[in-house]
Amino acid sequence: MRTPQWIKTLGGHAGVLFVCAELAKRGIPNAPLPDSFSDDDVLVGSKDGRRIGFVQVKAFHPDRSGSFLLKNTEERWCSAKDHEFCVLVRLGATAGNEPPRYWIATKREVGELCVRHGAHGTTNFERRFFPHDLPQEWESRWSLFDEFRPTAADTVASGVAA
Repeated sequence: MRTPQWIKTLGGHAGVLFVCAELAKRGIPNAPLPDSFSDDDVLVGSKDGRRIGFVQVKAFHPDRSGSFLLKNTEERWCSAKDHEFCVLVRLGATAGNEPPRYWIATKREVGELCVRHGAHGTTNFERRFFPHDLPQEWESRWSLFDEFRPTAADTVASGVAA
């Protein structure tokens, strides 16, 4: 039986909320963007407003799929800016009450991965990736967001003791 679109949409929303929670847990200011904000799901920024980034979230639920679905259009991410990121979220299986797993990369890195996919150059738009297809160093690579962490100056300016 095909999974209804509304259930897929809920999985996408769950992925975005998990990413926002992980960023917040690390002290990184963030906010989910409206659905109409094309090609990005989360806004991250430093408290001083000098650094800003955009995050695209791609999620799958292992109860319904085993892979991330990217498309040939993501190949254009090869020219993405340094402040554009992608977080791939494997939502945990329901039966085992598993936690989510994350693969974090720049959009440029994900675009390059899509270009290396076997479907590149064909009429097939799908670029499916299983977790074992992703570079190991991407898993839980939250350090890509370190530049958005609060600094000592942010702590002093807010009047909070470090």
